[in-house]
Amino acid sequence: MRYFPVFMDLRGKAVVVVGGGEEALRKIRLLLKTEAAIQVIATDLHEELATEPRISWRAKVYDAELLRGAALVYSADASLNEQVAADARGLGIPVNAVDEPEISTFIVPSIVDRDPVVVAIGTEGAAPVLGQGLRARIDAMLPQALGGLASAAAALRERVAETIPPGNRRRSFWQRFFFGEVREAFIASDSCAYLAGVENLFAEEAQPPQGRVSFVGLGSHDPELLTIKAQRKLQEADVIVHDATVPAAILELARRDAVRLPSNAKTYGGASALLLAEARAGRRVVRLTEGDAGLEETVSVAAEGIAVETVPAVALPKPPAPATAPIREDLWRAA
Repeated sequence: MRYFPVFMDLRGKAVVVVGGGEEALRKIRLLLKTEAAIQVIATDLHEELATEPRISWRAKVYDAELLRGAALVYSADASLNEQVAADARGLGIPVNAVDEPEISTFIVPSIVDRDPVVVAIGTEGAAPVLGQGLRARIDAMLPQALGGLASAAAALRERVAETIPPGNRRRSFWQRFFFGEVREAFIASDSCAYLAGVENLFAEEAQPPQGRVSFVGLGSHDPELLTIKAQRKLQEADVIVHDATVPAAILELARRDAVRLPSNAKTYGGASALLLAEARAGRRVVRLTEGDAGLEETVSVAAEGIAVETVPAVALPKPPAPATAPIREDLWRAA
């Protein structure tokens, strides 16, 4: 990774755009979604920019001193790109020269905007059309109301902090809020169901945590062939107990803060004992196995009254047998 992705707070910060044509307009349309103070240096302004009240037309003639104090600089004037980029670098200001990544210190990703939810897709300048295509697909996947759901969550944060202990239980609350029935009610604009769902979540998550074990089988080492349900279980897990042969690419699909433990670790006295210990502590455990889960482990956990769920492995279809030419009896006899 050459370019490190980061979201910068531009509230009240000066952003200087050199140029006033179509290229500058495209950058400024995006900047107008932020709370930046936008300053333009250009001989002439595009008519859309000339009527935008948030834009300050600072100067008609470029001078490096005009960059001082800026949080970011965009150069959208091909005749000035090299000079602006050099001046900004000299002042220690991040700069983007339009269509010239080799002299820029940052590049602009493709963005899906569901304010305050923002998804940025970058290809480090190697394949911009790919980035745009991915943006279009993600944009189609995310409901327009998603930003409103995030804002509703922000309004609940103080209550959640006061009533639900941090750690697994608080994470469970938000997991169910964003990906369960509460989300569906919000997206459908069903305010009664949404409010009732939120109150149910508070009531349920205030109870002592109940551990559970999900046995997830792998039918392949290819992460792309993992079932949707198996992926969801990996994302929900607090602890993953896995066979030593499970590839790292599969484990990468889990939450970053999930604890990963090999099932053959002698310290724990065997996989069954480990599963029981983690579940009794109120954690959500995934037992990740090659093929379907072992009957002994499943029975051992269920016998202790711990909730068990099985996500079976999906076997790959067998390749078709190679075609063979039929034997011609007349030729065989002649031989």
